[in-house]
Amino acid sequence: MADSSPTSSSQALSTESAETNLQHTQEEEVEDMDFWDHIAELRKRLIYSIVAIAIGAIAGWYLSENTFSFLAAPFREYFGEAILIGTGPAEAFVLRLKVAVFAGAIFASPVIFYQVWLFIAPGLLEEEKRYALPFVFSASLLFFLGVSFCYVVVLPFALDFFRGQYEVLGDIEPTIRISEYLGLLIKAILGFGVVFETPVLAFFLGKLGIITADTLINAGRYAVIAIFFISALLTPPDVLTQFLMAGPLLILYGCSILIVRWTEKTETKKGDQEVDG
Repeated sequence: MADSSPTSSSQALSTESAETNLQHTQEEEVEDMDFWDHIAELRKRLIYSIVAIAIGAIAGWYLSENTFSFLAAPFREYFGEAILIGTGPAEAFVLRLKVAVFAGAIFASPVIFYQVWLFIAPGLLEEEKRYALPFVFSASLLFFLGVSFCYVVVLPFALDFFRGQYEVLGDIEPTIRISEYLGLLIKAILGFGVVFETPVLAFFLGKLGIITADTLINAGRYAVIAIFFISALLTPPDVLTQFLMAGPLLILYGCSILIVRWTEKTETKKGDQEVDG
């Protein structure tokens, strides 16, 4: 019995020393990456993302007719018999190409988020790298929620409002350029997809110590004003519609606060364990 105790202690110290050396090695590897190494890694991830979008765009090209019908449906519903026109001989081809790339970006979004993860992974500890799958899943889910929210909620209200402005001006029948309409839709849909990534962005900013939950709470009043201001610009002038749009954005902001608070507690607990060890 007397001989086994020192051996066990020695093995425990050896294991702890190995883990410490591994952590130091990871930190040194990150520190050894200079500016140009980061640029090279960013270039690599961008190339993979572009390739993924290109592959998705090939599928999007063959689905462009269905995609266009899907994007034109809100216009048909709220502008009725108004005409969508093209103003150039090559405009139909260019628009089909834009629709294909748009669809490709939607299809490739999980791959793009995975490339984002691979870019930031060298700066994470080994135990933190296990969050790859949850990150890609949550980022993709939030992106698709943002895209769906824009198409189902925001666009109908916005188009109804814009159509109403023609009626206010009198006997004017709108004739809309198809490129302008699709440009508006694509920017709005992708924009909302990106905005819905706020909780994911908050998680990493919290991990880096750039923002804190208290900072977000103290800035809450300004965030609420900004959210309702944006909602007022993008929706018809009635309170119900503004709340309908502002609600999800406020929920996202609240989720960001909770995520950053959880991140702070996790980092504090980890620091206490290192001190105790």
